[in-house]
Amino acid sequence: MHVLSEPDVSKIFRGLTQDQCHSFIKALGDALISISKESKPSFPASDKQIHQPLRTVFTTNKNNSCIFMPISDTVSTGIKVVTVASSGIQGVINVFNPEGRLQGLLAAAEVTAFRTALATMTLLVRVTTIRKEHVLVLGSGRQAEWHARLALLLYPEQIRRVSFVNRGAKRLAEMERDVFSELRASYPSVSFVTLAKEGVDDYPQKLGGELAAADVIFSCTPSLEPNFGFAELQKAPKQRFISLIGSYKPPMHEIDTETLLSGGGRVYVDSKSACLEEAGELITAGLGEGDLIEMGDLLGAGRNVEEAIDVPVGCNVVYKCVGMGLMDLVVGKKVLEVGGEMGLGIHVDGF
Repeated sequence: MHVLSEPDVSKIFRGLTQDQCHSFIKALGDALISISKESKPSFPASDKQIHQPLRTVFTTNKNNSCIFMPISDTVSTGIKVVTVASSGIQGVINVFNPEGRLQGLLAAAEVTAFRTALATMTLLVRVTTIRKEHVLVLGSGRQAEWHARLALLLYPEQIRRVSFVNRGAKRLAEMERDVFSELRASYPSVSFVTLAKEGVDDYPQKLGGELAAADVIFSCTPSLEPNFGFAELQKAPKQRFISLIGSYKPPMHEIDTETLLSGGGRVYVDSKSACLEEAGELITAGLGEGDLIEMGDLLGAGRNVEEAIDVPVGCNVVYKCVGMGLMDLVVGKKVLEVGGEMGLGIHVDGF
């Protein structure tokens, strides 16, 4: 059994080359193709290789949420166990071989943030007609950080400005110390700016300026109301890439319905069934499966994983992701593989 701690996982991700990142995108894309193929009503149940039972969630007496997410592709089996507390997310991903032997154990928090951002990149790399000069990130957690990190890794020559917007100022100050200083050193030609809602009198005007300039918007907030309205985008009309990964319950909304539908009737999703059940924006808009394009269907339509998609004139590209256990298994296995090649972690016999 190979064990990778949080620092090990972090070192692996922060040391990825662009080629390695593309290999992660390819692995995740292949998995999304498989799950979409098997989810079709016409697919024989006896032939299914991917099994994702519903997650189990309960609340502890300290009001923390414990989540158990099992997954199997019949080659490997995994289960992610995490606890969501006010201090953050902690947990592990267990990966078992076909005989049930524990093959690997790795810290889950960084993997969860990375694989969600990676899912966004599976679509972003195919949107070649939209500029990526100005990236706007809404949120300040690990998800937000990894969206910025992966975009910079993939498009170091295109991105010129990355703006982080958050409600509270404290977290942005922490990121200034722990994240932005490193990114500035790695990408000296990129401008990194922050904007906090807290204590800023002209926040709406400043946010409007950031939205007007943005080519790519990564929304990573568990917001109960839209972070911005479509009218703000219309003040500076242009095509934008907009991803939404923060809302995961019906009451949550990161954008309004007009923004959601600004893709010309196309909303890309990681899972139709999961998004229609969990994503507040889609539920409020009254969308059905026919209004959504599942990433697995897009990637599996006889195209290369990074072949450009057609974006209708005047339309945005809107992507909604709520996450699946298969993402954890696929990315977790690949992290264990890379960690072994780098000599990181601890090998434990007897499991």
